[in-house]
Amino acid sequence: MPTVLIIAPDASNIYKIILKGFHTFNTEVKTEVMLLTTSPYKYKSKTEKIVNFLSKTFINRNIKDIYHSKIIDERLKNLQDKYDLIFIIRPDLLSDNNLSLLKSKTSKLIAYYWDTIAFFPRKKKIIPFFNKVYSFDSQDCKDFKLTLLTNFYYYEPAPAEIYKTLFSISHLEKRRYKLFNEMGIFLEENNISYRFMTRQTVEKLKSPYIEYMQESIPYSEMLKLLNHYEVILDITKPNQAGLSFRIFESLGMNKKIITNNRTVMEYDFYNPNNILVIDFDYLVIPKSFFETPFQPIDESIKQQYHLHSFVQTVIGNLVNP
Repeated sequence: MPTVLIIAPDASNIYKIILKGFHTFNTEVKTEVMLLTTSPYKYKSKTEKIVNFLSKTFINRNIKDIYHSKIIDERLKNLQDKYDLIFIIRPDLLSDNNLSLLKSKTSKLIAYYWDTIAFFPRKKKIIPFFNKVYSFDSQDCKDFKLTLLTNFYYYEPAPAEIYKTLFSISHLEKRRYKLFNEMGIFLEENNISYRFMTRQTVEKLKSPYIEYMQESIPYSEMLKLLNHYEVILDITKPNQAGLSFRIFESLGMNKKIITNNRTVMEYDFYNPNNILVIDFDYLVIPKSFFETPFQPIDESIKQQYHLHSFVQTVIGNLVNP
C-alpha cells in the first residue's frame, strides 16, 4: 500500500479536513500527518524574557525559534525512512536542512502554497527542493512556473435558518478594520443586516460595526455558522490573486458572496448574480444583489473544486512523473 505523509500547520484545524479527505477518497493509500505547529513557549522567568529580547535585538537569536526548531527536528526523527509521497503545506516554515531530510525520504516531494509568495518570500527560495509546487495563486503560477491548485469546499449542508443578510468572520488587522468600518456604514445607511466577527489582540482597533471574539472558532464549527447567512463577505489581501476559502465555502453552500478579489471573474463558476466584485475605493453594492436568489452552478463545474478533486490531484503524483 502506498504511503503518503502530509505535513501542515494547525490552521483552524483545516489539516484535519484534508487528512479526512485522503482517508475517505483514497482507501488504498496509507496516510499520516505531521504538524508544523508547536505549543507556545513559556518563559521560565522575567529575566529570561529580557535576555531573549536583547538576544533577538542584537544577535538575531530567538529562544522561541530554537524551541520550535527542536520540536520539529524531533518529529522529523520519528518519521519512517521512506514515503511514496510527501505533501507539505507551508513548507516555508521548515529549514533548508529539514527540507533536505524530507527530500531524502521520498521521490515525490510536493509542496502547496496557500499564501501568495509576496507575503512569505522564503517560498520563492525553496522551490528547487520540490518535484512539484502547487499554488492557489494564479499570478504566482505564471510568475514562478508553479501549478495551479485552488482551495476547496467539502461542506454541503441543507439550508438553515437565516439570521442576517451579510456575514464575515476573519482575523483583524488595520486594513480589514478600515474596510469593515466602510462596509458597516454603507450597510446601515441602506438598511441591510449584517454580522462581522473578528479576533484580534490590538485593543485600539475597536469598531461599533464589529463583534470581537475571545477565541478562534474551529473550522468545522465556523462552516456551520456561515450556513445561517445569505451572503458571505470576502476581503482579500492586496496583491493576492488566489481565491480564499470563503469563495469555495460559498460555492459548496450555495451562498452568494461579495469580494474585492477580481480574479474570481476568470473562473468557470463565476456568475455576477452570485458573486459581486467590489472596489473599496468606490464602494457600490446594489440592493438588487441581495434581492435575487442564488443561481445554482452546474454540478460538473462545481465538483472540480470539491475536496475530492483536491485529494485526487495530489494523489495523482504517485503515478505521474
